[in-house]
Amino acid sequence: MPALQEAFYIIGIVFMSLMMFLMIIGVIAVLVIKAKINAIHRKIEEKITMVTGIANTAGEVIGAAKKVLHRD
Repeated sequence: MPALQEAFYIIGIVFMSLMMFLMIIGVIAVLVIKAKINAIHRKIEEKITMVTGIANTAGEVIGAAKKVLHRD
């Protein structure tokens, strides 16, 4: 096997190995980012639920106060 052909084979193997390694790192990075986005989404949903509960409670209190005030 000529030296130039052997050099190209070695370069090809090294390049493919690096690309495989970078692809694995990319997939891991995407999975980590997705997990962080899902955690943020859950926190936002909890906050929205809490605010909705507070608003409903405030509405019930105002409704009860109106009933007491307009009890003619």
